[in-house]
Amino acid sequence: MNANYITPSVTIFSDDMSLDLESQGRLFDHLISGGVDGILVNGSIGEFFAMPLEQRKQLADFAIKKVDHRVRLFVGTMDMVYDNIVPFSNEVLAAGADAVMIISPYYFWFKDDQLFDYYDGLIGKINGPVYLYNFPDRTGYSLSPALVRRLADKYPNLRGIKDTISGVDHTRDLVKTVKSAHPYFEVYSGFDDNAAHNVLNGGDGIIGGLSNIIPELCSKWIAAMRADDAKGIADGQKMINRMFDIYSVAPVFIPTIKEAVRLRGVVSSSICTKPMPVISQQQDEQIRTILRREGIDV
Repeated sequence: MNANYITPSVTIFSDDMSLDLESQGRLFDHLISGGVDGILVNGSIGEFFAMPLEQRKQLADFAIKKVDHRVRLFVGTMDMVYDNIVPFSNEVLAAGADAVMIISPYYFWFKDDQLFDYYDGLIGKINGPVYLYNFPDRTGYSLSPALVRRLADKYPNLRGIKDTISGVDHTRDLVKTVKSAHPYFEVYSGFDDNAAHNVLNGGDGIIGGLSNIIPELCSKWIAAMRADDAKGIADGQKMINRMFDIYSVAPVFIPTIKEAVRLRGVVSSSICTKPMPVISQQQDEQIRTILRREGIDV
């Protein structure tokens, strides 16, 4: 089976909220040596929504140079200032990014025709592969399979989608509706525990946050999918299901993921943008317990 594990990388900050590029570079090396198939920067878990555009450009530029084509690199180029998206996208593609990813506009609820017009004014002006990002828990609505198919029919540089929905039916329908007509179109789940379901349905794998912490275990699981290893897939699913306890440690999961990466000794800080909460000592112990249960030394 075709299967890929792409990491939506967390963003590492210094005390003054500048980028900690030394730690960020160690994280990229940690992910690549752990066997992931790609890295996404400036995604939701990367806190793009709370970062100035120039800081996101700085991170993208660093990632392009540091990753250096060792794995695929996706750059989130969403901006609520519409006119910023195309220049930002073309800038990172020209610099060496493999693709850009654009979440649908948030704050207000939009219908399919409005969303088609929105993307219709972007995709054809972007000089490289574009991936959509569907995250209805954050935008308030979902990109329908019919809408995605309509865009894919018009734009061959629309190459895929990240579908961050807890169930599997919407992602499955994307595979049926879009990938059946455009086999090159990649459909990724956004929640780690849906990866195997997506692959079995004909999708391409996962862009999932747990791989920030345990890339070696995530890549082992995806390798089992590629090898049609039923026991390996089942064992990996059980591991991922247990690791999902990480998401329940705190009301907002980004600080938890960052702290777990810090506890592994990969990065120097788990500082987040405001108003993300600070991990308490009790929560820190919960994270340690979860990691030790999976044989991870912390």
